[in-house]
Amino acid sequence: MAAQALRKMGLFGMTAALLLTWNGNASAETTKERILREGRIVIGIHNRSPWGFRDEKTGEPTGWHPDILKAAFADLGVKNLEFQVTEFGALIPGLLAGRFDAVASGLAITPERCKQVAFGAPDLQAPDAAIVIAGNPKKIHGYADIAAQEGIIMGAGRGSVVTTNAKAAGVPESRMLLFPDIESNLSALRAGRIDTALMASPTVIGILAGKGADGLERASPFDVDEAHTNFAAIAFRKEDVDLRATYDEQLAKLKKTEAFADIMTKYGFGDAEAVPPGVTTADLCSRKP
Repeated sequence: MAAQALRKMGLFGMTAALLLTWNGNASAETTKERILREGRIVIGIHNRSPWGFRDEKTGEPTGWHPDILKAAFADLGVKNLEFQVTEFGALIPGLLAGRFDAVASGLAITPERCKQVAFGAPDLQAPDAAIVIAGNPKKIHGYADIAAQEGIIMGAGRGSVVTTNAKAAGVPESRMLLFPDIESNLSALRAGRIDTALMASPTVIGILAGKGADGLERASPFDVDEAHTNFAAIAFRKEDVDLRATYDEQLAKLKKTEAFADIMTKYGFGDAEAVPPGVTTADLCSRKP
């Protein structure tokens, strides 16, 4: 009887140990480890040039952030980058819900967003810019002009940082029309429903370099008063600390190569969009409005 009881206890102990080991291994794999094991990462984009979009000719995903991610993860053996398109306002919710492993679509680093996600190192400077009808009939050259002229209506993306900057400069919300996408914003500009469309400068560069930009121009100069300059970065979930750290290491290496300079040139970016030395994600996350 005693021997039988001991055997039962031994089997129970082995079973419990195996269960603990299995559960520990199952829960221990991080997002980074799974990505490296599978050689696959799922990335959310919102199909907008130049940030992240599908090439009309090839159907392949391309853009500033997809190109950076492809280069950054190539040395790690992650060759399968799966891009999923969603609306801009659904990028962070999709990331938090586990639909994506990262968001690579021009998100600006802001203290509010830093409460939700973990940004990688800033990779592009993105000051606010304005698109107007060719000739700039309303003579819009800054937020002050928009705020001072009651007849001027501005358009902006829903959830975009430019709305915060515009409000800080005195533009009332009653003279802002918010749109779910760039196409509807530009359509409203052409139709005369708004007088200017506000976006990040890299977005404006991409729009005016592409098809369908006839009759539009960038308002130059455009004074943003004391508004913060935005900096774009890849966004990760807060718990994916090791994935973000690995990406930052790869990005730091990439920035020292000709490949990074070539990506900058490919999308028409220059010194105005380069991130100045010393600008960090931690500082941008903690800066005051």
